[in-house]
Amino acid sequence: MANKGKKDAHIFFIVNQLYTWSQNFITRELTELNKLGLKMTIGARSIAERDDLTPEQAALRQHYFEIPDNPFKPAALLQHLRLALSRPIKYLKVWGALFSMKHKPGKFPRGIVCLFRAAAIAEAVEKRGVTLIHAHFFTAPAETALYLSVLTGIPYGGTAYAMDLYVDDSGLETKLRHARYINGTTKYNEAFIRSRLKADKDKALTLYYGIPTSEKLPEPIPHDKFTFVAVGRLVEKKGFKYLLEACAILKQKGYDFRCRIIGSGPLEEEFRNRIRELGLEEVVEMPGFVAPNEMEKEYRAGDVLAAPCVVAANGDVDGLPNVCLEAMHCGLPVISTTISGIPEGVEEGVNGWLIPPNDTPALAEAMEKALNEKNLAQMRVASHRMVREKFDVQKNALPIRDLLLKVGAGS
Repeated sequence: MANKGKKDAHIFFIVNQLYTWSQNFITRELTELNKLGLKMTIGARSIAERDDLTPEQAALRQHYFEIPDNPFKPAALLQHLRLALSRPIKYLKVWGALFSMKHKPGKFPRGIVCLFRAAAIAEAVEKRGVTLIHAHFFTAPAETALYLSVLTGIPYGGTAYAMDLYVDDSGLETKLRHARYINGTTKYNEAFIRSRLKADKDKALTLYYGIPTSEKLPEPIPHDKFTFVAVGRLVEKKGFKYLLEACAILKQKGYDFRCRIIGSGPLEEEFRNRIRELGLEEVVEMPGFVAPNEMEKEYRAGDVLAAPCVVAANGDVDGLPNVCLEAMHCGLPVISTTISGIPEGVEEGVNGWLIPPNDTPALAEAMEKALNEKNLAQMRVASHRMVREKFDVQKNALPIRDLLLKVGAGS
């Protein structure tokens, strides 16, 4: 009977957009679950058009189910009305769930939209034989999942990352309370989720996401000087302003090195101005956005990843940045901070250096240690080994699949 239950499990994943550039970790995880034969439907409001997808990633399109971006159009409203008339008690309950959500100011309209989306797709989801709803991010996806669960009786769970826990946490307690399980993706997030649960704290767990790995450490690309690589959106939480200041300190000390800050974002002009103010034009390069399939070359042409993450003024913070895993797989030791889940992947003196956040002198000191490190080759091996052992996407997809099958089969 257990095998039959597992075979019948059908997971309805909810994501904001399929193939989103900034959420490759979701694409990778779904790809591995699909390869493992998990029966799935992927609900999203749209598909990001990309030309860099592997055939296995492109295969996810066959599971795509469009969730109406605007659920107030006639076709969606007709589905909504039919559902309301066919199950009035559940329909009243879903409105009760909406008003119990305790939305933060300005977020109630989003709740209305999520409810209408759930009502528009509920019958179609049931007809597909879905047995479990899984939301990626506890923002709109989890709110839609909760309302869909109330309307259909299908249980839901989800994966939380960082922004959805520490910044956009409108109605978070209600979403967590109704979820059958919550994957926090790091031990740090798991502890935070447990602190927000008044009961059933054990339904919070940590199942790491991962990246594709190879047994052999990728060969470095020769380069003319020691190179620090920094990757991410040009936003406050990445801590790049401290990186520029640390580069200025090292330049004043006479070190000959390069720092490449790869990415785009709202602080780009501010950073370029700061580079000129600090006289770093010959030290810091900002090539802009680089496509994910080109990033391995950037890592291989570097020596150390600089990821001086901080907690932004609005509470935004990284969990365990995906770029850390990608760089480590290519053999780069990592300089980062002690916040959030970063110490779960970076060990002081083993595969990197950990410093306090918002601390330019400490960052400059760590970078100076890297420049003078005699055991950098061993640290490169340790970085690659860490990813292979702890963050391989194929290995990490197995316990995720098992959880989804267990809950999806009604266990």
